[in-house]
Amino acid sequence: MGKNKRFEKIEDIAANAVFWTDDMLIKFDAWLIVFLQQISNVAAAVITVHDNWQLKFDRWMFIQQYHLAKGYHSLRKKVLAHMKEILTYIGGGILIAVGIVTLFSYATGFEYSYNGKHLGYVKHQEDVTKVLDLVSEELSKEYGSSIQINEDSDITFEETFILDKEVDNIDTVLKRLTYMSDMKATAYGIYIDNALYVIVESEAAAKQVLEGIKEEFMQRESDKLKYEKVSFEENVQIEELNTKLAYISSIKQATKKIMTGGEKEISYTIKSGDTIYDICQKLDVTWEEIKAMNPEIKEESIFPGDKIILNKATAAVNVITVERAVFAEKIKYKTKYEESSDMYEGDSTVRQEGKNGKRVVTARITRTNGEITNRQDLDEKVITEPVTKIIVKGTKKRPKTLPTGVLKYPIYGAVLTSEFGWRWGRNHDGVDWGCSVGTNIYAADGGTVTYAGWFGGYGLYIEIDHGSGVSTAYAHCDEMLVSAGDKVFQGQHIAESGNTGNSTGPHLHFEVMIDGVPQDPLTFLRN
Repeated sequence: MGKNKRFEKIEDIAANAVFWTDDMLIKFDAWLIVFLQQISNVAAAVITVHDNWQLKFDRWMFIQQYHLAKGYHSLRKKVLAHMKEILTYIGGGILIAVGIVTLFSYATGFEYSYNGKHLGYVKHQEDVTKVLDLVSEELSKEYGSSIQINEDSDITFEETFILDKEVDNIDTVLKRLTYMSDMKATAYGIYIDNALYVIVESEAAAKQVLEGIKEEFMQRESDKLKYEKVSFEENVQIEELNTKLAYISSIKQATKKIMTGGEKEISYTIKSGDTIYDICQKLDVTWEEIKAMNPEIKEESIFPGDKIILNKATAAVNVITVERAVFAEKIKYKTKYEESSDMYEGDSTVRQEGKNGKRVVTARITRTNGEITNRQDLDEKVITEPVTKIIVKGTKKRPKTLPTGVLKYPIYGAVLTSEFGWRWGRNHDGVDWGCSVGTNIYAADGGTVTYAGWFGGYGLYIEIDHGSGVSTAYAHCDEMLVSAGDKVFQGQHIAESGNTGNSTGPHLHFEVMIDGVPQDPLTFLRN
């Protein structure tokens, strides 16, 4: 029932349209007749001399008017007959047009970029512009620097089809902008001697970096230590600059870069008694690092006097500190020598051990990166006086150095710790006596010193030729008192025991050789 009413309503609308059209046609016909009559009157007035022609013309015009009226009436009938179909086509056309517009609107969006860098696609430009202030605020909080994204100069849009694209929502846009490393930012640079060295997020961060570096070379202040001045030797400045987020370092990163950005050469001279372990400990490096920079150094042949050169990382700046300090320090004892005719020339003994004293000093100390470069003592108070060391030196003429043919023990008061023979998978060519460092070592017999110096794993080593193919050797010494070529007598003090070379502890390694072949020393030694 409702459907019939709708059709009746449509028919009424169509009928009203037809009536309106007929009325307009009647008015048009009336106007046309008047218009044609006026043309006929004008033509008659003008061409009165051509009546015959005029009659023909009027007849022709009438015929044309008739055909025109007939054709118009025929067209009106056809329109009325197909009104429903025409209305259907018009409605379909409107729907198609609306569909095309809707489809175009759905299929298009915008590609958005930051300073020419493509970021993604959005449906509406507002999906980007409405989060710019939030992004600037969050990044400024996170990095501590002023970060502003300008909608007009930094962000660009280009309209494009997005049906085959992944379209970002507001949250995705926010993430893309927040995690973009080439975002423009206002930060602060630390300049060393006018050269930009590192960039940090803020002026406060830059100051924290520089203060932290100063503190690396400072001690805690107390009643006994006050700093009068702390400064950089170089011209160090903080300046604001425009940069990108990717170039901004954290406080920790900036501090490390400055603290390790320099390099200095270190030279170390090998001393008597130094082992590889000792050298590495002193220089705070591995043996591999030493060999890499000193290829001529061999592990099995390091000698006192050899130099090791190393390049070590150091700070890119020099921190100069001037401190007023009160501290205790030792007063080194002096050494006094006395003579005795009861001892041989070249022999000596300590009659009184020296002892360092102690004093309290007030001083102004200048340091560069923690190392003292100047000291000015302002006051001192002696707490304990030093005790002088007294050494008695022999003046008695030495006996002849000719060999006696009998070998005496080279050390006294020591403990036999290892005998001659097979040991640790190989032959032990001598005997070992355990003793404290500095124990006197004596020549087993008179003869000539053929070697006195460093000898690989033997450390400091002395060899004496006693003639008739007999020779003795004394290894791992701490100090040698003779040199190659010296003539020595039996019982002469030739060295002091030590722990040099490949040694597991302080001891004397003693060998006896006959024609160069090691023999068991205990079968030759006499008291």
